[in-house]
Amino acid sequence: MQGPAKYINSEIYPLNHPESDDYLRLVNKCKSLFKETGACILKGFVRQPTVKRMATEADQTIIRSHFCKDSHNVFFDKHDDSLPKDHPRRIRVDTSLNSIPYDRIDQKHALHQLYNWNSLMSFLSSVLGHTLYRMADPMAALTVNCMSENQNHGWHYDESQVTITLLIQKSLDGGLFQCVHDLRKNDFDDLSKLGAILNGDSEGVVTLDVEPGDLLIFAGFYSLHCVTPVEGRKTRYVGTLCYKDEPNVVNSPEVQKLFYGRVNQG
Repeated sequence: MQGPAKYINSEIYPLNHPESDDYLRLVNKCKSLFKETGACILKGFVRQPTVKRMATEADQTIIRSHFCKDSHNVFFDKHDDSLPKDHPRRIRVDTSLNSIPYDRIDQKHALHQLYNWNSLMSFLSSVLGHTLYRMADPMAALTVNCMSENQNHGWHYDESQVTITLLIQKSLDGGLFQCVHDLRKNDFDDLSKLGAILNGDSEGVVTLDVEPGDLLIFAGFYSLHCVTPVEGRKTRYVGTLCYKDEPNVVNSPEVQKLFYGRVNQG
């Protein structure tokens, strides 16, 4: 078995055999789960020896990461003083993490090779029902989010409708991925429920069971989500693999500056 195919559990996930019945059953199962819950977890997608390799490669590269600390609302909107003080768009949450951008991940690293594997992109396109393209952003196309002790990712919605992540290393404690499924619609935001959650209400909040090696397909635009503060001296690593519905998508200079500390439009 050659290339990134050797990194995954091909017996369970036959991505290199798209003509097989097993492949079709897998696609249909993932479609169903994603439609029903807004999330599909491919348990043990990456083999454990490769997961350990990815963690080692992240350890070697974290020195090249960018430290991001921000106070924002869940939409990443600018502050609007005209809204009532208790309006969800005026409630700020804190995020603190380090991000390793795509242009600082070695092409020989396993995560880099997995992201650029055509069979993976074709599989995800089949699951989501439309053609995907690799993001053209030289920094955001593939990132490793690194969270050390007391770091977290506050409640937020993603700009992309679908988010693909691979958990590489868990923290000793904390660092839980929590979400509220389908809280947001294309034409409606449930601001009442959103405000309640931001003020501590846990109704509807689900903690996803994600382990190192699990690939997560997640409706990040529609489902509110966060990562709770990391506890203990073991860094949480998660790879974010960005594929888009159209080619040549690049983040705005403002977003690049926030998360990577510099602007690179490719």
